[in-house]
Amino acid sequence: MLNYKDLVKKMIGEIVEEEVIVSNPPSNIKADLSVPCFTLNIDDIKNPNEKANAILSKLEIDNDLFSKVEVLGPYINFTINKDTLAIDLVKEINEKKETYGSNNIGNGEDMLIEHTSINPNASPHIGRSRNSIIGSFLTNLFEFEGYNVEKHYFINDIGKQISMLLVGVLKYGDIKKISFDDILDLYVRINEESKNDPEVEKEVFYYLNELENGNEEVREKFRDLTDICAKGQQKIFKKMGISWDVFTRESDFVFSNKTSEILDKLDKVGKLKSDSNGRLYVDLTGYDIPTKSPVLVLTREDKTSLYPLRDIAYTIYKIEKNSDNNFIVLGEDQEVYMKQISAVLDILGYKSPQLVSYSFVLLNGNKMATREGKVVLLEDFIDETKNKLTSKLNERNSNLESEKIESLAASCIKYNMLNINRKRIVNFNLEDATNFQGDSAIYLIYNYARINSILDKCDSSIDINDLKFNEEIEEELIKKLYDFKETIDLSFNTKESVVITNYLHELSMLFSKYYENVSILKEENEILKNSRIELIKCIKTVLENGMRILGIVPVKKL
Repeated sequence: MLNYKDLVKKMIGEIVEEEVIVSNPPSNIKADLSVPCFTLNIDDIKNPNEKANAILSKLEIDNDLFSKVEVLGPYINFTINKDTLAIDLVKEINEKKETYGSNNIGNGEDMLIEHTSINPNASPHIGRSRNSIIGSFLTNLFEFEGYNVEKHYFINDIGKQISMLLVGVLKYGDIKKISFDDILDLYVRINEESKNDPEVEKEVFYYLNELENGNEEVREKFRDLTDICAKGQQKIFKKMGISWDVFTRESDFVFSNKTSEILDKLDKVGKLKSDSNGRLYVDLTGYDIPTKSPVLVLTREDKTSLYPLRDIAYTIYKIEKNSDNNFIVLGEDQEVYMKQISAVLDILGYKSPQLVSYSFVLLNGNKMATREGKVVLLEDFIDETKNKLTSKLNERNSNLESEKIESLAASCIKYNMLNINRKRIVNFNLEDATNFQGDSAIYLIYNYARINSILDKCDSSIDINDLKFNEEIEEELIKKLYDFKETIDLSFNTKESVVITNYLHELSMLFSKYYENVSILKEENEILKNSRIELIKCIKTVLENGMRILGIVPVKKL
C-alpha cells in the first residue's frame, strides 16, 4: 500500500531539492498530512506563506490520491482521498492479515534478548515482573518486525544470596524435600538472622569458597537448590504467557575458568589491580561513568568471583553468539552498573548489548524488597486479579472457564505495566487494570468480543473495489487503521510499548462509538452493510496484531 508521507516528501523534495518534514496536523485542522514551509527554499522567497503557495503551484496533484491540497498560513495541508485509501487499505489487510503493520525491518536476521534473570532465591514479585513483561513485549515486537529472536535467561546459581538460601535450607529444612513455596520464607528468615549472628555470614562464605574450589558435594547442593527455584519461577511466568529459549548458569563460567581467563586478559593490558584487602578490581579511569570511583571490584579477598566478573563472562558469551542484534532489559538502577560492564568489555575488545531500561513498580505507593519480605508475589497477584475479574464477569452473567479468566488476568497485568513510558514509575491500580470501560486490556478484549459477535451473525460478499462508506467516523477508522504501520515503526524505534497501547485504546474507542451510532446488521443498503462488515473485519485483524505484540490473549466471547 502507498505510503502517503513518503509520497509527499518525494513530491515536494523534488521541487525544493532538500529534506522535507511531513507531520500530522493538529486535530482542529481538517487534513491528514501537513508540510511546514518555514525553512524550505524556493525562488529566494522569504515569507513562509508565499513559499507554501509557490510550492503548491508547482505540484501535480493526483486527485485519486488526494481529494484536497491547500495552503494554510505557512503550511501545505494534504487530505487523502478516503475512497482510494479505503479500498487499498482493506485489500492490504485482507492480503497480509497477521503481518499487517509489520515493516519487516528484521528481514529474517537473528536477534538475542536477555530479560528477567532474577535471583532464584524466591518466588517472583509483581515489581520484578515489569522486566519480564517488557522483555516479552520486545520479543513479540521484534518477531513481528521480522527478526528470529532467541530469549535468554541468566540463572544466578553461585552468588551470596544463593549461598545464604542454602544455609537457611540446611538449617531449617531438607534440600531433598523442600518445595518452591517454602523458599521465600526461609530466605527472609536466614537473612534476618544473619544481621545479628556473624556465624551465619561465615557459613555463607564458607560454602561459596568450597563451591568455587571444586567441592562436588557443595556444587550438587547449589545446583539442586537453584533447580527447584528456577523451575518454580518458570511455572509462574508460564501463567503470564512468558517463556525463554536458553537458560545459562553463572557457575558455568566459573567452572570452565572463563572468569579466570578474563582476569588474566585484564592483567595483561594493565587494568587489573589489587586493593589493600587483596580484592581484584579493574581500573576504569578514562571512561565516562557517573560514579565516585573508577573502580569495579571483581573478586573477594579470597579471590572467589563477584557477580560483575561473572556478568562480564556471560555477556561475552552472548556477544559472541550475536554481536549485531543483542539486547538486555534492566531496571534503571542498573544503568551505571551496565556502563561499568560495557567499559570492561571495551577494554577486552567486545561490543556491548543494547540496554533497554525501565523504572520500578509501586503498589499503593510502596516499593518492594525481597530481602525484607516486603513483596506482593506475582502468583498471588495473578490470583487476586483473577478473582476481581471473576466477580465482574459474574455481574455480566459471563460463564468463562477458569483457565480463560486466568489468561485475562495476565493480560490485564501486562497491559497496565505496558501502558506507561518505561522510564516512568508504574503505580499499579488493580481497579483500573480490570475496568471494562477504561484504558485496559479488558476494554480491548470486550470490543474485540463485540466484533466477533457481529461477525458470527453475518458474512459479507462484496468486491473490494465496490466498497462505499458514508459516515464521518468510518473515515476516522480507515485513517486509524492506516496509521498502524507507523505506530509499530515508532514503537520499534523507541522500544516503547505505550505507543501501541495508546493506539489500540483509541482504535477501540472509535469502534465502540461506531458500534453504538452506526447500524451494521440492520443496514438495508447491501453495499453499505457489506462495506461495514469488511471494515470491522479489518479492525479485528489490527486489534489481534496489536494485542499479540503486547502479549494479550483475546477471547471471542465475554
